Amino acid sequence: MKFSITLILAAVSSSFVVGRPATARDATCLRQADFAQGTLIITEPGNYKLCEDIVFHPNPPPDGKLPREGSFDPVFPGPYDENAFGLGFFSAICIAASDVTLYLNGKTIEQSAAHSLWQRFFAIIELADAPFIESTGPAQFVGEGHSFTAASNVKIIGPGILGRSAHHGIHGNNNNNVQIQFVQFKDFEVAAVSLNNVDKLAIEHCTVFKNRQDVPVVGLFSAARFILPYGKALRDMGYKRFRMMIRGKMTTAEEVYNNLVTAVNNVYSDVILGNGIIDKVAHPDEYELFHNPFLSIDGPCYAFLVHGKGPAVGGQGFEFNDEDANTTSSDITIRNNYINKIMCWTNEVPAVIGDASGLDEAVANDPRGAVLQFVNTFDSSIPYISINPDGTYNGNVVADMQMMVAHAIHLGYLWDEPLLQTGANTINPKQVAWAMDGTTVYEPLYRCNGDAMHHVNKGIVVIRVEDTKGFTISNNQIRNVTNLSVAPFTNCYDYHPGASEEDSDEQQGGNIRGISVAAVRGYNSNVPSIVSSNVITDFESAHADIMVGIDVQGDSKSVTIEGNTVDLKAGIKIDPSDKYLALRCREHTGTTGDEAIKVENNNNFEQEMLILNVRRLRTTEHLEGHKSGDIEWKNGGCPFARDVGKFRREL
Repeated sequence: MKFSITLILAAVSSSFVVGRPATARDATCLRQADFAQGTLIITEPGNYKLCEDIVFHPNPPPDGKLPREGSFDPVFPGPYDENAFGLGFFSAICIAASDVTLYLNGKTIEQSAAHSLWQRFFAIIELADAPFIESTGPAQFVGEGHSFTAASNVKIIGPGILGRSAHHGIHGNNNNNVQIQFVQFKDFEVAAVSLNNVDKLAIEHCTVFKNRQDVPVVGLFSAARFILPYGKALRDMGYKRFRMMIRGKMTTAEEVYNNLVTAVNNVYSDVILGNGIIDKVAHPDEYELFHNPFLSIDGPCYAFLVHGKGPAVGGQGFEFNDEDANTTSSDITIRNNYINKIMCWTNEVPAVIGDASGLDEAVANDPRGAVLQFVNTFDSSIPYISINPDGTYNGNVVADMQMMVAHAIHLGYLWDEPLLQTGANTINPKQVAWAMDGTTVYEPLYRCNGDAMHHVNKGIVVIRVEDTKGFTISNNQIRNVTNLSVAPFTNCYDYHPGASEEDSDEQQGGNIRGISVAAVRGYNSNVPSIVSSNVITDFESAHADIMVGIDVQGDSKSVTIEGNTVDLKAGIKIDPSDKYLALRCREHTGTTGDEAIKVENNNNFEQEMLILNVRRLRTTEHLEGHKSGDIEWKNGGCPFARDVGKFRREL
């Protein structure tokens, strides 16, 4: 069947249906006191409701005081599993049971400002007993002898607000039959809802007021927090107290640890006990390393994200897995939602993949997966983070600790255990020797298009659905989307494509997509997936390659696009030379018969369409060493996707 690409001028209505939420009736009350010690884990079926506003703020330091060792953290041994909670309290509520209904009951639940600074990976509600499935994520969250317990038959019902969160409002893996209705989301940093490998999901009648736009720190602060326990372990080795040369000077673990503690405490003092941002005058070093200039999350951000199995940190989906339904999502409904004021930016972190002498086996990252950062790409006044202009090691409080921890791992002073997992470290002995000497010149090769955890940069994708069989995205309003990214880094050896060979030579940090579907199918051979009656307006990005209202990518088939209204910028109309596209269907999408991507003629598109196009790229050259056919990641994550016991990224 041929595409119908006739544009019409008449506006298409897309009503925001309010409806009537369910009532709480007889349900177990959840109160502030239930969260005093940390995450509330629901392990029994039943009805639950918030009976007062909740601020998640467990085990804090005394009011007005700086955090102490262990502040905000779980106590081990104790009620919390060391593997699942090894990186701290990752959610306020864990639903690890079937047949659970949670009524927000008109209340608000949110992470405190202090805890959101200290705990940078977090969801208000996690639909499992761990944040990642086995063998994925920045740690092994499912320990030996344990199983991952995902929630099923879950309802989260408003009215009520899921508020401040360092990552997600609702997050989950491997879930079945989830309903999210009449919920108001605001001040999340990454996504309101993010679910991987979910079957039968409905997100309906929800409101996204805005994502968080007062984020005080960039991702490097998270790296600082997560590496601290390793430094503490080295400091506490008694008569064997660890030491090494750094910049040609013998340095103890106690010195490096204390320097890092002082830095993170200075940030806490300024942000939490002070004026909400890092004080440039009082703490110039911390300002240069950790200050967030745009006060929004410095990586990809979303409203609603549905993905296949594993974390959605790769590029847009490319291949649909027809053979294994356990790796794809299915039967997804996202309708009648209002989404407004989504804003983020990409802090592109060039990852070191070797030096002038040749490529290394892997991107250099620490044992928690954080990239060893050499340069600053968003502020030309401070371009160097840990390397000097002449190629010698300069270092900083984070890089010094990353180097020391890597050296200790190489020498066998640190080994894998639940709270100090080491297998993900890929900082190699040559890089450590460079830091130790202080006069050796290192000429790094950089892989671009990644963030502080080497996730593929994707810019903003307001509604992202991929690796999915059967979905309906209808009657949603998407308004006021702003990408604040600066121009991309240029000293690149190659680019990070993640899961898609279509993205192997493109930096996407400044891009915006309103609705993106990739590697998808219809419900069955007779019933296509649907993108219908959505309104998408008002996009802004100074450094985008492309801003597109509806994007169909990867190996996608059997999708009908009808009745949508797209006007990405007032006054911008049909102009093949600009960056605005109402609709784009990439070259690998279905084209004929029941597999077609069917674009009906009742869409109201103010900007043009590109159908089965060759990509609009900054450059068409594939740089040597990373060809377009190379797929870095398997099952969604680098350095996260790895076989059990196998911790280096496979090229």
